[in-house]
Amino acid sequence: MSTASIDLPKSARAVIIGGGVAGCSIAYHLAKLGWTEIVLLERAQLTSGTTWHAAGLLTTLRDTETQTRLAAYTQQLYRGLEAETGQATGLIECGSIQLALTPDKAEEMRRGFRAAQAWGIECEEVSPARVQELWPLAYVGDIQAAFHFPRDGRANPTDVTQALAKGARKAGVRIFERCPVTAIDTRDGQVTAVQTPHGRIETGIVVNCAGIWARQVGALAGVDVPLQAAEHYYMISEAVAGVHPKLPILRDPGRSAYIREEAGKLMVGIFETESKPWRVE
Repeated sequence: MSTASIDLPKSARAVIIGGGVAGCSIAYHLAKLGWTEIVLLERAQLTSGTTWHAAGLLTTLRDTETQTRLAAYTQQLYRGLEAETGQATGLIECGSIQLALTPDKAEEMRRGFRAAQAWGIECEEVSPARVQELWPLAYVGDIQAAFHFPRDGRANPTDVTQALAKGARKAGVRIFERCPVTAIDTRDGQVTAVQTPHGRIETGIVVNCAGIWARQVGALAGVDVPLQAAEHYYMISEAVAGVHPKLPILRDPGRSAYIREEAGKLMVGIFETESKPWRVE
C-alpha cells in the first residue's frame, strides 16, 4: 500500500501495532471472536521485522500444560489455514526428535514425555537405532534417551503471517502498511488514541506487537517493557546428500540447539546461554 493511499479511520475498537506473525494472529483471532472495527498498523511491510527470518519450528511439548496445549492448537490452526484463506503456509509435517545426552536430561525428558502422553500428544520413546533410521546423518553413540513427535513440523513464517492477515481482512480487519505509530495519547492511565503521520485514531485499546521494538512502543504510552533485542546465530550448510524436506527436526535441549532441513541444506540454530545485546542505544 503506498503512503498516498492511506485513509485511516477516525476511531477503532482496538489498534494493533506491528504486522508480524503475533500482530496478524491477534487480529485474526479477535475477528474470529466477533470483534469489529479492528485496525492493524505496520510501520513498513508485513513480516519485515523479525518474523521473516524465524526458524518456523512447530514443536508441541513445552514446559507447562498450558503452553503445550497452545502449541497443539497452533499446529491445528496452521493445518486448516491454507484451506480457509487460499494462502499457503509452507507447513511440512516432518516430525521432531528430542535428544537427551546425559542421564539427568534423560530423566527430565522422560517426565515431560509422560506428561505429553497424559495431555494427548502423540509421541514415543525411541532407541538410538531408530534415531539413526529416522535421521541417517546423526551420530547416536552418546544418546541416553530419544523421543519422537511425529505430528510436529515447521512452517514458513512469512506465509503464515500472510495467511493470518488474509483471514483477518476477510473478517473485516483493516490493515495499513507503511504507517508507523508516532505517539500514543493517554488520559488518567488509559489509552485514548494513537498518532501516525497519516492521522489520529481514537481507541481505548492498543495491542503492542512491535517485537524487538516493543520497548520503544511501550514508552510512547509511558509503559516500561523490559525487553532488549539480542543477537542470535544460525548456520546453513552447503547442499547435503540425503537431506530432504521430510527429515525430522532434530532438537538437543541440553545444548539449546536444533537442526532442520532448509532447501536441501542443513540449518543449525543455537540459542546462546550468554546473549549479546543488539543496538542497546
